[in-house]
Amino acid sequence: MSDPYQPYQPYSQPGQQAAPQAGGPSPQGYAQPGHAPADEAPGYPQAGYPQPGHPQAGYPQGAYPQGAYPQGGYAYGYPPEDPGKAMGIVGFVMAFLFAPAGIVLSAIGRSQSRRAGFPNPLATWGLWLSIVFTAVSVLYVLFFVVLLGFGLFGAATYGDYSSALTV
Repeated sequence: MSDPYQPYQPYSQPGQQAAPQAGGPSPQGYAQPGHAPADEAPGYPQAGYPQPGHPQAGYPQGAYPQGAYPQGGYAYGYPPEDPGKAMGIVGFVMAFLFAPAGIVLSAIGRSQSRRAGFPNPLATWGLWLSIVFTAVSVLYVLFFVVLLGFGLFGAATYGDYSSALTV
């Protein structure tokens, strides 16, 4: 068995003990004062660096392949939430309670969702229902204003104001 403190001698014959070279470590494994360490001994390559033209042992030195891991996206946690979702729900509810406010809130919710790239069918439904309910309400109020106007106009032409006030 060879001495573990001796440097590796690639050209020595098996069973031969290599004599310590000048500047090499002493048989005890320690460098003598005033001598260079074994790594810098003439004729030997510097430790840790391969000689030119010879591949280094171990893992191949190359770049990692691209696409080994998914790029971007949301790998962990919850998926992103629609920023206009809550406003769309409030706009849909307001379409039944107070339609003009439903128009505004549904339009805001739909706009926020479209900007973020999400479909928001509830905001779209709230917007259309609010427009329809507002139009129906305006026509309803207009109908009674016109009916009341014709009633007052008809009573004024006949001169009987008391019947115009009692509908």
